[in-house]
Amino acid sequence: MVYKIDFVNGKTITWRQKNGEKIPETQTGYRPHFYISGTRKNLRELRPWLHNLHSVKASKYERWKTSLSSKQRERVLKVEVAKKGKVRETVNRAKKKFPRSMYRFYNIDLTPQFRYCIQENTDPTQKNLEKIELKLHRKKLANRDISGLQIDEEKAGDTEKQALRVLKQEIEQKDPGIILVDRGQILPLLEEKFEEHCFQFSLGKVKKLQELAGGNTVSSHGKTVHANARYNVPGRVVIDKSNSFLLEEATMEGLWDLVSRSYKPMQELAWGSIGNLLTAIEIKKAYSEKILTPWKNWEPEKPKKASTMHKADRGGFIFSPEPGLYEDVYEVDFASLYPNIMIEKRISPETVDCSCCDNSEVPELDFSICEDRKDNAFISEVLRPLVDDRSRYKGLVREAEGDREKLLQGSIDAIKWILVSCFGYMGHSHASYGAIKCHQAINAYDREIMLETKKMLENSGYEIKHGIVDSLWIKEKKKAEEIHSVCEKISEEIGIDLEFEHNFEWVAFLPRSNSQAKIGTLNRYFGKKKNGGFKTAGIETEQSSKPEFVQEAQMQMIKAFDRDKKPEDVIKVLREKISGLENREVKIKKLVITKTASKSLEAYSVENRTVAALKRNRKKGIDVRPGQEVKYVVRDDEKRPPDRVRLDFEASTYDTDFYRTELVRAAESILSPLGLDREDIRNELEDSREKLV
Repeated sequence: MVYKIDFVNGKTITWRQKNGEKIPETQTGYRPHFYISGTRKNLRELRPWLHNLHSVKASKYERWKTSLSSKQRERVLKVEVAKKGKVRETVNRAKKKFPRSMYRFYNIDLTPQFRYCIQENTDPTQKNLEKIELKLHRKKLANRDISGLQIDEEKAGDTEKQALRVLKQEIEQKDPGIILVDRGQILPLLEEKFEEHCFQFSLGKVKKLQELAGGNTVSSHGKTVHANARYNVPGRVVIDKSNSFLLEEATMEGLWDLVSRSYKPMQELAWGSIGNLLTAIEIKKAYSEKILTPWKNWEPEKPKKASTMHKADRGGFIFSPEPGLYEDVYEVDFASLYPNIMIEKRISPETVDCSCCDNSEVPELDFSICEDRKDNAFISEVLRPLVDDRSRYKGLVREAEGDREKLLQGSIDAIKWILVSCFGYMGHSHASYGAIKCHQAINAYDREIMLETKKMLENSGYEIKHGIVDSLWIKEKKKAEEIHSVCEKISEEIGIDLEFEHNFEWVAFLPRSNSQAKIGTLNRYFGKKKNGGFKTAGIETEQSSKPEFVQEAQMQMIKAFDRDKKPEDVIKVLREKISGLENREVKIKKLVITKTASKSLEAYSVENRTVAALKRNRKKGIDVRPGQEVKYVVRDDEKRPPDRVRLDFEASTYDTDFYRTELVRAAESILSPLGLDREDIRNELEDSREKLV
């Protein structure tokens, strides 16, 4: 089974593992190709022009469906090109030469290895590959010094030559199929050092390192994200942990599950976004059904009446909580509600608001759902195996142990991220198989389902304390039916499982910050479950930017609060933590703050702490790009940058007052449901100080 596809000197090389040996095979007959649709006359005019291009090697006519709504295949031109990088170049030249209205282009933006697997129907799921992990501190990396190189968590040597010698031995002995690195920039530095110290050795099996793409900073969903430069080591899968959201969230076992579902090879899958991976699963299914993937999703939104537009843009169900502390509360959730709506209601671009039916099935919006395509809606059929398998795995993992448990749990987590993202991606303007009308229809069904559920719960003796999208927090108002039987009844009525999630001994919903009116926040709460343990959402202990010391202190405050629900118990913990700060008992590493730089140093107009950290990084020779993290400890918050902070690896002291304020804010989150704010907490602290004096 293939695990890697390399493109070296114009050749396509596939790699397989057999009995631990990595076996290369040159694919002489492989040529990347794409498709063009247009009138017969226009295609006849285009074809000879294409053959005059050096990049085009062959073309022929084939019959494919050009959209999800196509009932029959149509005649399109298949164009074969010379190399992996020539597809986009060829299309861009054709687009400039001819008006875009004359032609449509398909299967363009496929990554090179994925394109090979789709075109050749090749499953790249080769598990049990040996791996090696390389780490180098960012300061060492900035100074181009590899003496601190770690191999599989062990220091390789005190000098550069020692580190290179050990690395060479490890690679020769293990012959790893996977190289894990904490930062991709390590790879070209290692190649450079092998040459500098006269080692006749390269990380790759047939050629030195290849740079696939330079570093790139983009804005995604309001966040600035930086992707490091990507490198390829022929014969080995490279996974850059700094470029892989999925690896952190779903483990290697989960990634292999997604490789088999998408045919996207591990190296490309590891750095891809969730939307990119969902698209790959869709493309694989479409290709198997002879459906082409459009280069751009050009379907415009149909005009709507103002009243319909208002309803369409309302979003999902929300029932805002009243801030406070509530005892004996149940949390119930619909299992994968949005994906199940898409499956059960047959939501897909070709079925929603079609031109052939007028059944007004979508509530409020009166969109029709196509009767002809209802039984094989494309998006529904893509999502069904994911939902079914995740449900099945959740049942199996309870009895599993060891490697089997890791495999199942990894798959559960990986599929979860696809299902979480599928609704939002449906409304994305660049989604290959998305449509805003589907996004609006899903929300309309959600509102109807949740309102019907609310009504049934209230009729069963419960009142709603909080609700958002697919979750409800409820409390018995009178003599109520048993909660599990109510969930079963609602599940049967709605057609989607309503699952009992937790029975809270107590739960606290927080008010909005700096709000005069006592309005609850939708996503900030904490509570104690009756079967043990606490659940938190949105508060400091869940915020990755907060220092570990503050997060741990807040959890201790919650546990203290749990004893008698008295503010003084929380204040006592707060006082102890402040005392530890003032006595310099807190370890520096627990005070590190992690922030993401949203822009370059020069682009900041306010001299904040992030700017101070960026200035110190630059002073140390470390280049931090927009979208990358900075880690620092606040040394003296009254000073100007760069002396305001110290980087995590150079800090030796800290600003007590700053971290004291952070603790007070964490305490406010715990006590605000009881009506206490920051000023009240400070007054309590001052009173206790005076009593001690």
